[in-house]
Amino acid sequence: MPWSESSSDYSYSEYSEPPRIVEGETLIWHSVEVFVEDPRFGWKNNTKVVSSWKALPHGWQFKLVVYPNGIWPEDEGFVSAYICVRPPAMLQGKEWIFPDLQQLRWFTKDDVELFKLTTFPYTLSTLNHFVGRSRLVSHNTIRQKKWVTAGKLRIVCEAAFLPGNSSCPELPPDLFSKEPEFVTFLLADGSKLHLDKRLVVERSTHFTNMLSSETWVEGRTNVIDLRSNEQADVTSMQAVLCHFMSQPFRAACNVEVAFSVRKLADQFCLDDLVQEVEGELVAKVCKDNALQFLGKVIGSGGILEARCLELVKAHASELLEKHRSMLDEIVDDNPALTKFLLRTLLNAARAAGV
Repeated sequence: MPWSESSSDYSYSEYSEPPRIVEGETLIWHSVEVFVEDPRFGWKNNTKVVSSWKALPHGWQFKLVVYPNGIWPEDEGFVSAYICVRPPAMLQGKEWIFPDLQQLRWFTKDDVELFKLTTFPYTLSTLNHFVGRSRLVSHNTIRQKKWVTAGKLRIVCEAAFLPGNSSCPELPPDLFSKEPEFVTFLLADGSKLHLDKRLVVERSTHFTNMLSSETWVEGRTNVIDLRSNEQADVTSMQAVLCHFMSQPFRAACNVEVAFSVRKLADQFCLDDLVQEVEGELVAKVCKDNALQFLGKVIGSGGILEARCLELVKAHASELLEKHRSMLDEIVDDNPALTKFLLRTLLNAARAAGV
């Protein structure tokens, strides 16, 4: 196994860009960028720099692991780099297979491509949850190409995955052999909703933690109080509970409700529902709403963010001019979106030679 949690951790520095939809392809590209102190000096073999975990659909995650002076003794003098995948919480401790990885490519300074792996699809699993290069680039090449800037080497990994299937997992055959109980949801608009506790516990680890222990008031009363959650109105919560019953989400023309449901799904750790809502909304993205949509999902790492970014990057100046009246509000309320817009404009200026 090329790397393990017991390998020597030194430090990590990471900047993560959301996924991109590539024109003419159905793949979703996720990118993680790591900055490593000059690999040529001071690094012991098998010492790693690790990014944070990055979200994929349905609770899956992946991260980038870089060994500045190689992973094995024979790799000293080279940078090694791998990605590692871990499963959603429901599969922790169980056998799993992840077949969705399609391509990998690595870049460095000025977006120079270091290597590309296209012999895919590549199936990751419980026993083989990593893939990468033990000799991505040599220290000599790094020196010759002058790729170290301000004492750091930039390593970018882009991973292409198939779009996720948003269907609900199947219910276990023995679920309804258990005695029925009902859970009551107290909502922000003063209304109440009720659902079979067996479904709530099976579909949501978030609510399972509350309802399965008497140390929680919810576990003693089977009442979940959402009255302080402004998103939890009857329409949005009905969509969540219908999801528990395997009913697909349909946004129709109500974008506001769709984003409310998405926010609840995110709060309740319902990755499948987040993806389902985004699948409905992504077709509605246009120049008129791309900035508004992006402000709601930036940093989420989902397909809706990818579509918004694609559109905003292609028409940044036009969109900023069109939404000039919104700029003060964006700067005050959404620092992440502000930073992204500034980077986009800076990159456009560099490309134009300004």
